[in-house]
Amino acid sequence: MKQLITILMTLTLLVAVSCGGGTGDGKGRRAGSKHEPDTGYTGTKSYFKDDVKVREVTFKNGIRSGLSRTYYAGGVTEQEIMYSEGKKNGEAKWFYPDGKLFRVTPYLNDTINGAQIQYYKSGRIKARLEYVDGKRRPGLEEYTMSGSRITDYPGVIYRAADEYRERGVYKLFIEMTDKSENVKYYRGDFTDGLVDLSVCKPLLQTAATGYLDLNKTEGHSADSVVVVAGYLTNHGNRLYYRLAIPLPYKDLN
Repeated sequence: MKQLITILMTLTLLVAVSCGGGTGDGKGRRAGSKHEPDTGYTGTKSYFKDDVKVREVTFKNGIRSGLSRTYYAGGVTEQEIMYSEGKKNGEAKWFYPDGKLFRVTPYLNDTINGAQIQYYKSGRIKARLEYVDGKRRPGLEEYTMSGSRITDYPGVIYRAADEYRERGVYKLFIEMTDKSENVKYYRGDFTDGLVDLSVCKPLLQTAATGYLDLNKTEGHSADSVVVVAGYLTNHGNRLYYRLAIPLPYKDLN
């Protein structure tokens, strides 16, 4: 019986030594080793549709980091964007189907910040738009294919219908000087000189005219009302106008 107990104690000791691995840190890890848990895929993944590669994304620990690309059906790069920690950072580039550069947009932490530049296939600058923390500056620069700057944009005007004495209403009609239909009108103003349409209210409008009815309002006092017009240029960009309209009655709202 004593011999059996001795054998069992010996086996238990051998098992304990074997599990301890000889040296360790007391947490199940070998001394000198570094424990790195699997946090996600690291590398570049390609995505296909009908056996044609349409997208390529670079990951680090399961998060987008590095260059991501999309492709036209013919295999030419359509778009490439640099990511850092899952956010767009750096220059994002778009290309024409023949591979020539179309547009460059700067990003900082997923937000457009800086000058977006558009190009003709010749390489000449087509347009330049400025952004600050995702918000547009109202103006822009656009150029012809020969390099001349475009300046012949229409203006914005208004007319009024005074029904204040009869109904307590002052009607405003806002239009572009060329009666353009490629425009959106808002009641509101720029914020620190930047376009922020989230704090503006769209006006009712027909194709070419924006409508704003101001009503007599007790306790309200204002010398003017501000309207923002977003005009769509022939290059497909928005040019923003600010129109401050003086009011003949101070209690209109």
